[in-house]
Amino acid sequence: MSLKMSKKEKIKNFLKALTACGPRTANSGSGMMVVILVLAFMLTVGVAVLTVTSSGPKVSAMMRYQEEAFNAAEAGFDAARMSLEDFFGNGAWVNFSNHYLTGLTPYSLDVAFIGGDLTKPNPGYFRRLTDEQILNLIDTNHDGMPDLTAANGQVVFFEEPFVYDQSGKLDERYRYTVFLIDDEAGTGAASDPTDCLMVCIGVVRSGPKVTDNILATCRLEIEIEMPQAGTNP
Repeated sequence: MSLKMSKKEKIKNFLKALTACGPRTANSGSGMMVVILVLAFMLTVGVAVLTVTSSGPKVSAMMRYQEEAFNAAEAGFDAARMSLEDFFGNGAWVNFSNHYLTGLTPYSLDVAFIGGDLTKPNPGYFRRLTDEQILNLIDTNHDGMPDLTAANGQVVFFEEPFVYDQSGKLDERYRYTVFLIDDEAGTGAASDPTDCLMVCIGVVRSGPKVTDNILATCRLEIEIEMPQAGTNP
């Protein structure tokens, strides 16, 4: 008995095999699309989780730096308030005149609009400058001291460290700067020497030098009045 199949039988068996496998239908294609969509969703979720996991420590560090900068600005306010109390108490100051920070920019950093024209905002107005820009204007040579020719000595505190480390030394990564602004400047109204705007800038740096990278800043603006007898500013 011969085991060989004729060519005709081979073709017949092949067609039977195709019929047994069954034709591809629309339902099988839809199933494949569902699998692809599920895999794409899982991949998206995985990437999102990985991103959050990797960026979490950075976000946490930035929040900590920002809180430390706020604490520095708040410490600057407390120190300046006590200093002003002493200045008025011992008669060194009789009002806020001649103690405002002015100049530093072409139209002065305390003037909001050029010539009082509301259509001409002053780009050098302190509220349109970053904290780092203001510090650089006060200390152009970055030696950690205010430039007297630029700031005219009108700074209550500049780059003042206030935190002590475990060895008892000042940690100069944390500093504050405080100055006074005439809140009537450039408005056309007469300047009132009995009140002003106290601006406190807290800074956190990567190292102890004023040229080290700034990690975070915080600015506080507080309206204060000249103390009356027996009161504090």
